[in-house]
Amino acid sequence: MDNRKTRVLFVCLGNICRSPLAEIIVRAAAMSRGLHHYHFESAGTGDWHVGGSADPRSAAKAREYGLDLSAHRAQQITAQNCNNWDWFVAMDAENRRELIRMGVPEDRLLMMRQFENEANISDVPDPYYGGPDGFEHVYLMLAKNAEALLDYLESR
Repeated sequence: MDNRKTRVLFVCLGNICRSPLAEIIVRAAAMSRGLHHYHFESAGTGDWHVGGSADPRSAAKAREYGLDLSAHRAQQITAQNCNNWDWFVAMDAENRRELIRMGVPEDRLLMMRQFENEANISDVPDPYYGGPDGFEHVYLMLAKNAEALLDYLESR
């Protein structure tokens, strides 16, 4: 049996708001379930914030819920490094299109909200240009979907 961890990459635009939150929320959910066979990271499709910290509003929201984003450094997903991952979890339809354009196979590409029961829900809205309420909304949305995402990955 392959003892290699399943590598899961959460993807948004700049890797400072949504995907870092998704990464630590799902990691915490996996740890609480004793699922140690995953390696979680996050990246952005754009390069504006590479090497930078998480958005202070995302970091504050994470702290509010007992999670720590202080070690996060933004990175970019590119066609050259997309073979490093087993699964990709896009935050919105545009991120999904970019990943497909880079050559990510659709059968390894998930949407963070695809497991919700409501019809036609897919995007995690980008809170970057909004106020603090947007970060709370995004946090709760990501947390709501973390267990269903793990259930799906465990069924594969």
